Amino acid sequence: MNLVRSFYLGIGFLILIGFSSCQSGKSAKTNESVSQESFNDSLFYHQTKLKYAKGFQVKLLDNGLKELIVWDPWNPGKIFQKYYLKNKGSLLKTEIPKDGLLVDVPIKSIAALSSTQIGILKFLGVEDKIAAISLKDRIYDEQLNKKAQDGIIQTVGHAETLNFEKIVELDPDLVMVAGFMKITERETKLMQAGLPVAYNIEWMESSPLARAEWAKFIAAFFNKEAEAEKLFNKIEQRYNDSQNLLTNINIGPTVLCGYNFKGTWYMPGGQSYIAQLLRDAKADYCWFSDKSSGSIPLSFEVVFDKQSDADIWFGPGQCRTMKELIDLDQRYALFKASKNKEVYCYTKRMNDRGANDWYESGIMKPDVVLKDVIKILHPELLQDHELYFYQKLK
Repeated sequence: MNLVRSFYLGIGFLILIGFSSCQSGKSAKTNESVSQESFNDSLFYHQTKLKYAKGFQVKLLDNGLKELIVWDPWNPGKIFQKYYLKNKGSLLKTEIPKDGLLVDVPIKSIAALSSTQIGILKFLGVEDKIAAISLKDRIYDEQLNKKAQDGIIQTVGHAETLNFEKIVELDPDLVMVAGFMKITERETKLMQAGLPVAYNIEWMESSPLARAEWAKFIAAFFNKEAEAEKLFNKIEQRYNDSQNLLTNINIGPTVLCGYNFKGTWYMPGGQSYIAQLLRDAKADYCWFSDKSSGSIPLSFEVVFDKQSDADIWFGPGQCRTMKELIDLDQRYALFKASKNKEVYCYTKRMNDRGANDWYESGIMKPDVVLKDVIKILHPELLQDHELYFYQKLK
């Protein structure tokens, strides 16, 4: 009997241990799940702080949603589009407002239909979420280009060539486009099909740092705002450090920008990000007093009359040699900057396919762009800096 009793007591003890282990494992697993959920919540509820960008705002609401507004730069005070972001897995006690698009975040896939978006996604470390792009030959990043060539990333066109059926078939969590004046019919159709369309209008911002800060806009869809803020602060610091080199300089060389395109010379407006870059680099730009944040359409004659004697010309973005420049328009040879071979273009990082890293990563490297411009205007201040985006035309 004692042997039998000992046997059953032993079995019971083993069962008790096994049960306790299961309970302990379950408890650990539950705690791990809760911990991860709490971590995700803390990322979602990070309150983004904006320092420079004026084109969007982010606001945490009392109902557990995050309101993301894109302002209309062509109609001050009006909303271009509004989004309500909901943290995946969270339960809402109120109805979703009807005046915006609902997006569950973090998103797992995105159709990024402009080069600057690709640059920002790389900056945030979420380029693996890109499901579609506009044109595969225009991707500068070699790994992403290979994915596009291999069909891992799909090409869906843009604007008038946008392939509506292909995007709907891909069913990305978000379609991101560059906003231009108004919402197009194709974009409206995508939203009617249940696909959120996000509008990135960073190109209308009035400073390089404001454009770069749109990384926080895209970061909101990935719950990476806190990380984006830290990364942006480092860019801002480097930008300001370069500006500080110019403390003892009052004014630099006179500068000409842009070129004549189909009879119109599109000059950067005085409130554009290019003009602000030139201000920060202590250039002498005769259009600083202009109030436009976009481009000023001018005739060749007006530009020649006002700026034929400009010391330095930041010219057409696709030219690599003086011959290519003069072939565009023989009259370009009449400018002082052309005669002195002081013409620069952002073509140093342009490959044989025509893909240019200026449009891709340039937005998230305003500090590097500023260094390039300072090197061109005030070479004595950055003797060790090698031009990164710009090059002097040969």
